[in-house]
Order: sequence, then structure tokens, then C-alpha cells
Amino acid sequence: MHHLKIFTTLLISLLITSPLSAIEPPLTTVLLDQNPPKSARKLTELGAEYLATGNPTLALENWNKAHNIYNTLNDKEGMIGTQINQAQAFQSLGFYRQALSILQSVKTKLQVEPNSSLKVRGLLGLGNTLISLRLLDPKSKNATPGIDLNAKEILNQALKIAIEIDDLSSVDHINLSLGNTFQLLNVKPAAIAKYQAVRDATTSSLLKVQAQINLHRLDSSRNPNLLAFISNIRKDLDSIDPSHHTIHTYVNLARIIQKDRSDSFKDRELLIQLSSLLTTAIGQARTIKDIRGEAQAIGSLGSLYQLTGQKKEAEKLTKQALIIAESLPAPDIAYRLQWQLGKILTITHPENYTDAIAAYSQAVNHLKSLRNDLNGSDADLQFSFRDSIEPVYRELVNLLLKDNDNISAKNLSIARDLIESLQVAELENFLRQGCLDTYKVELTKIDRSATIIYPIILPDRVAIIASIPGQTLRYYSQSIPEANVTKIAEELRDRLDNPEFDSQSEQDFQIHSKQIYDLVIAPLAIDLKHSKSKTLVFVLDGVLRNIPMSMLYDGNNYLVEKYNLALTPGLTLVPPHNYLADDDNRRQYQALLGGISEERQGFRSLDGVQRELDFISNLIPSQKLLNAEFNRSQFSAKLAVDRSSIVHLATHGEFSSNPEQTFILTWDNRLDLSQLDRLLQTRNSQPDRAIDLLVLSACETANGDRRATLGLAGVAIRTRTKSTIASLWKVNDKATQLLMTNLYQNLVTKKLGKAESLKLAQQSLLNNPQYHSPYYWAPFVLVGNWQ
Repeated sequence: MHHLKIFTTLLISLLITSPLSAIEPPLTTVLLDQNPPKSARKLTELGAEYLATGNPTLALENWNKAHNIYNTLNDKEGMIGTQINQAQAFQSLGFYRQALSILQSVKTKLQVEPNSSLKVRGLLGLGNTLISLRLLDPKSKNATPGIDLNAKEILNQALKIAIEIDDLSSVDHINLSLGNTFQLLNVKPAAIAKYQAVRDATTSSLLKVQAQINLHRLDSSRNPNLLAFISNIRKDLDSIDPSHHTIHTYVNLARIIQKDRSDSFKDRELLIQLSSLLTTAIGQARTIKDIRGEAQAIGSLGSLYQLTGQKKEAEKLTKQALIIAESLPAPDIAYRLQWQLGKILTITHPENYTDAIAAYSQAVNHLKSLRNDLNGSDADLQFSFRDSIEPVYRELVNLLLKDNDNISAKNLSIARDLIESLQVAELENFLRQGCLDTYKVELTKIDRSATIIYPIILPDRVAIIASIPGQTLRYYSQSIPEANVTKIAEELRDRLDNPEFDSQSEQDFQIHSKQIYDLVIAPLAIDLKHSKSKTLVFVLDGVLRNIPMSMLYDGNNYLVEKYNLALTPGLTLVPPHNYLADDDNRRQYQALLGGISEERQGFRSLDGVQRELDFISNLIPSQKLLNAEFNRSQFSAKLAVDRSSIVHLATHGEFSSNPEQTFILTWDNRLDLSQLDRLLQTRNSQPDRAIDLLVLSACETANGDRRATLGLAGVAIRTRTKSTIASLWKVNDKATQLLMTNLYQNLVTKKLGKAESLKLAQQSLLNNPQYHSPYYWAPFVLVGNWQ
């Protein structure tokens, strides 16, 4: 290790003392002459040179000019070609949704064109963009509702045309992209077959190398001698003229090896090889003035040195890469570098986290600028929200709340806002929709008797931020490893599977329930009591989302016996006016009822549904769709003309961490999240016809899905209803009927608020010996407006 440290220290000194790549444009600007077609061709060529040297911003600028000329000339082929180029530039900049929008337009134009290499190129570009956005296959669990484009179909269409016109080079590129598609779909044999086909057939050294690297990524055991594998790849790569693609391949290979071999920092020879790959990439980037490639390569080298414990060198390299990335600008690269710098500074300056907090804050700011394209960034590293975004927010919150005894009011407020921002980012990622609307909420103007509680699961503790009426933001914490919190929560949830509740099982349940109570509520119990709060509103985190707060036990009572309870995916996600009580609307409730009582589409019968809907319709003026009448067309038609403030659906459904698997059952179909969104959102966009309460009385969260409640939050946000009441697990039919009966009596007859109405309905089951078990009453939660 001593010899390696000498080697890397010399290497880094060379890198740091050598000049940065010129930030100025490396190429000259085209002077438009009197020959428009010639000017357009020059601009197109210049754009290609800029892209090849890692400057997509200037490439886009030139292609925009070229497109304008082709448009003036009514040159269809020129316009389509430059649009494909523009999409490539947007992809290189990390703006995948802009690229998708352009390529969707290209696809429409190409459909009427004869088969050609241009058509193949356009479809291939569209397929690669769809891969970046994870729009892979409509039949897969990765499918995105509401978007009919998918990479698998588009690439197969391109492949068919390329074979037909004997475009062998394109065939290889398409097969490589299909291999990437199958890899992301986790269809390993198909991915291997495609990569092997490229490796064995292509005449392109670069494509062969990329196929070999991807085969290694799929199954590293096929290369037992890792050093020999790297050496062979290096020989092929070194023989290829430098380009943006070769630079990316050097960096990608180093990252993959480093990721696969977490112990690589112990292997001297492997470290030297990885360092050599990255320094070669840096040298090539400087030779061809590929500024983005240089930033990525230097940043990756900084990460490698961080791994070996050479913190000062890692910090210098990371800062150097940041200067380059932020000069472009390249927020998709800069956020990772700021995150990396924050990690390094946390270690190098443990006595003062100010600089680390600043670096993390910059990373978050860069992420916000990428909100539309987070799903697409860094496709080669299999971009994952949980791996690549969520940790940035959590690690920053952890730093802000590091000093338990001396947390400033400013840091507490920033940490609370970060958790809100994380909720927004997670829902945007779940919905695959950028830029959800957010709003500044002043709680005192909404409900002076409500306390908002943010339990945050950190690696070594549960941190709690609470907004209690009449008090400044309060902070509490309980020291406990994150793994223990997960274990406690899952053990508690497991005890809800059995509705039988004898004295022994009740005692066992209450012991486990009290453990969660002690983590989330006990630290602030005294402050809550003094504040005389009537309502607790939770912005839940991690595994706590799967636990109904109503069933937390303090040793004498369940929480539902003391407080009105509600959930919100984040106060900033719901317009403030949606939280305000609507007394006029409450006095004039009308309902649209839908339900299925019979066995349908493989789902069991719900015998209590008809009685449930009959009771509600006797209490509130209602329109009712039962069984065959509750089909998609009739439901849609009723919603279009109906003015009911309540939509109550007593039918099977499921909440999942996949939007497509979040659905409600109709007689003839399933309505997934996007379809339900389209049906309800039109109503909710009209204030005088907005739905005040959506009740889903027989839904459940997907079994074994830790993030399934994202589906429930997604329904609440996408449908824009003020309040949603739903269940977290499969519920007893008779108990549900009784709870709903009581809920509507409280809501309509007694004119109580929603959270209080639900609380009293749950208490009625809790006090009924037949339904005393939390299995019957606890699954129902209220999301959104609690008044």
C-alpha cells in the first residue's frame, strides 16, 4: 500500500498542476453565407463535432440554427435529421424528457416516410431515450401508465427495418440497445444473447468492447481473472481513436469494476489498473477537449482516491472536476460531484460540518434543476432513486441534525423543508412526472389545534421534527440503528395478519406497538399534552409508512383513542385551500357510489358492499353503480356530469410502488393510477365540482412491497381530491361495512370533520368485542384534508 500511495500521490500531483481544459468553444462559429443549404450542412457538421468533443450545449445551438434553415427550405429530411441530433444533445445534457418530446414528433413524421437509414437512426435514438427514461416494455413491472411508447417495441421496429435495408452497422447498435433493455428488464438470457451477437458480429472495436463490458456486468464470473479482462479491454480501447464514446467507456469500466469489487482498495494491482483507466480517460478528454468527459473522469478518480483513504487528494480532484462541470453547466454531473465532496468533507472536517453542508446543499439545488429528468440521468449506472437521490437528502438532514443538543432553529427549519422536498422528489419519481406543484403552507392559518410530525429514520437514530401549535419547531431523537427500526416495524406489521385476538396475542401486539410509540410519540408526548393538540398529522418516512399511527399503544390506550389522525405526503404538496374546512360543502354532501359485491376477475366476493352502499345512499343523496353497472364507461360518464362532493368506491384495489400496479377494480377492467387520474382530475380542476372526499373501502397495499404506500400517496396527489380514506391491508367485509356506516353518520348527521369522524368510527369497532383487534379497525387511514 505504501508503494501505491507514492504512485497515486505522484499521479494526482501531475493532474492538479496540469492546466484545465479550455472552457472556451474549441471550434469556430459558422458564418452563414448566401447558400442556405451549404450553411445548414456546415452547422450540422459543426454540431456533430461539438457533441463528439463533449460540448452538447454548443452542438444544440448549431443544430437549432440548422433546423431553422431546413424549415425555411422545407427540407423534410434535413429537419428530421437535425431533430434527431437535437434529441442527442438534450440526452447528453441529461434532459431526457425534452429529448423524448422531440423524438415522439420525429416518430410521427417517420411513420409516413419510406424505410431508410434515417428512419432507423430516428427510431434508434428514440429507443435509447426511452431506455434512459426506463420506458422499457408495457408488459413489465417497469411500465409507465399513460405513455404508449416503449424501448423494446421501438428498437425491434428499428431492427426489422435495418435488416430489411441491409444496414449492418445499425443492426449492431440496435442489438446493443436491446441488450441494455433486456438487462434493465432483468431478462438475463435475452440480454446475454444480444450482447454476444454484437460481440461476435460487429466490425466496430468500440461496440465489441461495450458488449464485452456489458456481458461482464451481467455475469462477472465469466471473467475469473479480472486483471486479464481489464488488460484485454484496454488493448482494444487503446487502439481506437479518442472520442467522447471511448472516454465514457474508460470511465464506465472503472466504475463498474469499482462497484463490483467493493474490496478493490485492498488490491494494489487492481487499483493501479483502475487509476490508469481513469487517467487515460482524462488525457483523451483533454486532447479532444471533451469537457464533460474530463469532469466525469477526474471526479471518478477522486472517488477512487476517497476509497483508498487519500482524502486530501480526493478532495482536490473532486473540486477540480466541479469547476469544470459547473462551467458548462452540467447539473447531472455537478450534483454527484457535490455529493461526493460533501462525503469527503464530512470525513476530513468532522469538527465542523459547515463546508460539507454547503456541498450537500449545492447537490440538492442541482437535483432540483433536474426535476424533470431524474428518471433518465446516468442510465449506464442503472439510475435508481433510492441509490442516487434519496441518500443526498438524508445525508444532508443527518448533518443538519448532527448536534442533538445544539441544533439551530435555522438548521431545523432547513431539515424540515428538505424532508418535504424529498417527499416531492420521491413522488415525482414514483409518478414519473417532473415538477409537481408545491405550495408554502402556514399551518396556523389552517388549523391551530393540529400538530405536524415528521419522523425521520436516520442510520443511527429516529429524528423527529414537530410543528406544535404555539411553539417554534421542536426536535427530538431516539438513538436506534435503522436496521432495528425496520425489524420492529415489520414484526409489528406481521402481527396484523391474524384477526384472532385473545389476551395473549393482544398483549404481544401491544408490546410491539408500544415500541413504535416510544420511538415516534413518546419523546414529544408531554409537549403534545401541554399544547392541547386535537389532531396529529404525520409525514411518515420509510417503513413507518406501512404502520397505521392509530394503533400505536402508550401502555394504556391506542393513539386513536386520544387524537384525530391524518397523513399527508407533505404539506407542500397540497394547496393550502385544500386543507381548509368547507362547511357549506359539508352541509350539502352528495355521493357517487360504485362497488362490486360479486366475485370478479379472480377477486373474491365482497358480501357487505351492497349493504354498505345502500346505507350511504339512504343517508346522502346518491347515485349508485353496483356490479355490472360499475364499469369503466358508465363510471366515466357519471363523473363527467356528476357534481357529488364524495366518491365512494367499495371494490378491490391495490396500492403499489409501481404506478401501473396501483389500481381499482371495475366490473370490466382495472383502472390504474393514470386512468383514475384522468377520470377524476377533470372534475377536480373545476373548483365548484372538486371532489371533497374519495373513499376506497376495500383496497390494500401490495404484499411485501415496502414502498407500496407511495401508491396511496400517488392517488391522493394525482387525483387532486381534498381527502382520501383507504385501507392498508385486506379488510373484513362486515367490519368495513360497520366502520363506513359509522363514518358517514359522524360526517353527515353530526357534521364532524373527516379525521374526527374516522376516529370515532374506528373507536366504535375497537369497543366492539367482536372487532376489538386492530386488524379490523386500524387499516383505515385518512390522507390530505383532515377537517
